[in-house]
Amino acid sequence: MRRFPDVALTLAVSLILVGVFVGSAGVVRAQGDDTPHWSSSAPVPEGADPGSPPDTYAASPAAETEIAQTYNAFLRISGAVLKPRESTVDWYGAGGGGCLYASAGSTFATFNTPIYLPQGSTVKFLRMYYNDTNADKNSHAWFTVYDLYGQIVLERGAASTGSSGNGYATTEEFTHTINYDSYSYVVNWRPNDLGSDMQVCGFRIYYHTAPGIVYLPLIMR
Repeated sequence: MRRFPDVALTLAVSLILVGVFVGSAGVVRAQGDDTPHWSSSAPVPEGADPGSPPDTYAASPAAETEIAQTYNAFLRISGAVLKPRESTVDWYGAGGGGCLYASAGSTFATFNTPIYLPQGSTVKFLRMYYNDTNADKNSHAWFTVYDLYGQIVLERGAASTGSSGNGYATTEEFTHTINYDSYSYVVNWRPNDLGSDMQVCGFRIYYHTAPGIVYLPLIMR
């Protein structure tokens, strides 16, 4: 017999996982159309870190910034949940357990984790949080859209920079409407290095959803 989960429980879990906020937010600077089109299935060229939405939000004036922003919600993902796509790499947890790094094997190995956002919401940015102390190498992350047969439909990427340790990098602004009828979604990350000098610590996905829509795809057993 098919059982439908309690509506109240489903809504509560959705609110916790999605981490929706509406209200006081910083103004997002408009972006150009020169988004780099590299791939998580190929080596990535070095690139500059583009402008991005703020990491902290202004307390006022909420009424003015609400009109200008292109997103009204975000989802956070811990770096610790990523797993390698290949069996050619070993990894360890770091940063108190919330970060990870590749410890041995292939530097080209890719780690990923699935993304669950409300159906019909519009993704605008992916931000990667990292700990990079390697001046010669940078790690790369992608918001990746796959079709029903595992082919890449869309990717937007960001790279760590410098060697100062903790930092974040953000994609150019882009637009993709979540559609689970046709696509699957993941965050991909490639260290391009072995050792604790290149750690991924988390991600934030900025998106826009219509007021009142705070549900996730419903999974029934």
